[in-house]
Amino acid sequence: MSQVKTFFSRVWNSIDSRFSRPQVKREHLLIYASLALILIGAFLLRILPYFETEMLLKGLDPWVQYRCALFLNENGMAAFLNWYDQSTWYPFGRYMGQSMYVIIPMTAVFVYKTALFLGINITMLSACYFTPAIFGTITIFVIYKLGTVLHSKRTGLFSAFFLSMAIGFMSRSIVGFFDNECVGILLMFLTFYFFVKGLTKDSMMNNIFAGICLGLLTLSWGAFRYAYGFLALYALVMILLKKYSRRLLATFSVTILLGITIGAMIPRTNIAFALSTEQLIPIIMIIGMMLITVYQELKKSISVERLKKIAQYVTLGVVGAGMITIIVLYFTGDIDPIADKFLRTLLPTLAESLPLIESVAENHTSAWGTLFFNIYIMTFLLPVGFYFCIKKPNEKTVFLLILGLTGIYFGGSMVRLSLILTPAAALVAGYTIDEILRPFALISQERFTISRRKRRATKQIGKDLISVAYIFMAIVLMMTSIFGINMINLYYVQNHELTPLLTNPNSKDQFYAHDYQEAYQYLSEHIAPYNAGEKPPLVMSWWDYGYQLRTLGNVTVMVDNATINSTQIGIIGAMLIHNETQSAKLCKQYGVDYVFVLSPGKIGSTGNDIAKSTWMMQISEEHSPDFGIEYSDYFNEDPEGEEKYGFTPAFYDSLIYKLCAYKLNTDGSYGGDPSAGGVAEWRSKMGLEGAPDVNIFDLTQFNLVFQSKFALIRIFEVL
Repeated sequence: MSQVKTFFSRVWNSIDSRFSRPQVKREHLLIYASLALILIGAFLLRILPYFETEMLLKGLDPWVQYRCALFLNENGMAAFLNWYDQSTWYPFGRYMGQSMYVIIPMTAVFVYKTALFLGINITMLSACYFTPAIFGTITIFVIYKLGTVLHSKRTGLFSAFFLSMAIGFMSRSIVGFFDNECVGILLMFLTFYFFVKGLTKDSMMNNIFAGICLGLLTLSWGAFRYAYGFLALYALVMILLKKYSRRLLATFSVTILLGITIGAMIPRTNIAFALSTEQLIPIIMIIGMMLITVYQELKKSISVERLKKIAQYVTLGVVGAGMITIIVLYFTGDIDPIADKFLRTLLPTLAESLPLIESVAENHTSAWGTLFFNIYIMTFLLPVGFYFCIKKPNEKTVFLLILGLTGIYFGGSMVRLSLILTPAAALVAGYTIDEILRPFALISQERFTISRRKRRATKQIGKDLISVAYIFMAIVLMMTSIFGINMINLYYVQNHELTPLLTNPNSKDQFYAHDYQEAYQYLSEHIAPYNAGEKPPLVMSWWDYGYQLRTLGNVTVMVDNATINSTQIGIIGAMLIHNETQSAKLCKQYGVDYVFVLSPGKIGSTGNDIAKSTWMMQISEEHSPDFGIEYSDYFNEDPEGEEKYGFTPAFYDSLIYKLCAYKLNTDGSYGGDPSAGGVAEWRSKMGLEGAPDVNIFDLTQFNLVFQSKFALIRIFEVL
């Protein structure tokens, strides 16, 4: 009996030892609790507009993503990839499934179906609305993990905090901004996380995960080119610093080749993607690292002098053959050149020669104030972090250094790429604070292992100085929180500049909301319907409004917000800049039935088509020169003699000016209030003091069929 008791006692002790309660360190408990608070707070901040405004998408591009998500959910992936839409880019149409990034609508469908599975009854619009906040919060967690593998959990925690409050990241992760970036930035930094982990842990599984994430990034966002180029640059710098290892070759080659393979599987990128200029650079790096590996092996069996000669001949041969091959493939058209948009990102000085790209505000070069606004207090932490990285160069700090430097370059090159700068800056800032506070923490805990002389020096650092250091960092974090919360409230809750469809009864933006909603309702009810077999009514507008017109107005449009046909955009520019008679002929030639314009209106809006008319001139001159538009004829940038800077008299005879100013504010007041300024006010703001009176001309070829309440939107019928 005693033997049986002893046996079961041993079994129980064995089981109890295996399932004993884990010992949780107080430090880890504090870190995980802080991380949970950061993630919960970040998500709540990102859904804050939901409690103040209507649930609608922000900006212009998200509406086509919403339309694609609807189509994908109703028809499936096969139909989506073969979807040919004749209602946009009339008369040519557009292969939507082959020209859109597929991951974004797939994400919305996934969120939608997951919610339904969990018993949450939502619409596809709701799924698209909340997706940026969900994936933005997940991205913050990924930044925590990346900071952890780059340095420590404290670095990851500080990085997550900075990113959660950064306006540069908030702009693309707040509810409603459902576009490529909200998922793309997550996949980019998830790629970097698995890449670093695979490199430092020598883990093939992490290498494969990095390649899969890079491939999915390729299917979700055009900035995938940055990820490929960044990893290639990192590999090159490691070689130049003589820190090359076979682990780097394994991690880099698996990540790049798997990413390219996945990226080549869908029509958007297809097999030509593997032969594009951007992808040849990392492939060349793989070949170079393989040659270095062969060289290292040959050193073991061949004399150094002989090996140097062989290496010289092989290097010259490979480089020469490679250059000849690339040149031949380039001129035969088998290698695509770098697209203008991405070439302009690399070389910002090209901006003036690319008016179509520069006409989009988010493609402009960032001003100092914009950079500071996006990353705030991190601006001052970056130089210190770079110093720490240079002082302790290794695989991780070199990665962090290059990530920060390239983030600053591209964030400064283009406003839109502040989305890459902000997470990179958060990582560097988190690393900086961790390194600054680490000596004070070790001194306070008496955990320094140093010489006797240095120990005497550390005794001079008393508790007062340690307290000052911690208080100073607490103030930095508090300032970051206050700034972030205030800017979120100011720009995304109270101000609806990016979302004119939204309405807030306590804000002047209710004017914009009322007019937009009224206009799209009129289009869908009075212009969009037509009988089968008839030509659909064609609405022409400047290309900025194509996605909303097609999705919310349900009408056929000549262009949308993509830049797949710059010639057609230039043609529309010519139609709007020519005089009324010539424009009417062009409209009839291209089958245009209605013209949609944004006017300054009765409240003096500056985001109108008169303000955008200079881009219409430049794009038409650049991309559709046969239509006879010359920028200098309509706008004088270099006045000589009696001519002054600004619009010339020819512009006041253009169609776009007449449609915007036609019988506008006939009482000369601002919404009926004579003291507010009216026409004189917006003329002065836009440099139109020399314009003729808005009531002295009439229209003979166009008829005003709709004007919104505050005259911000007008629709004219072509007679």
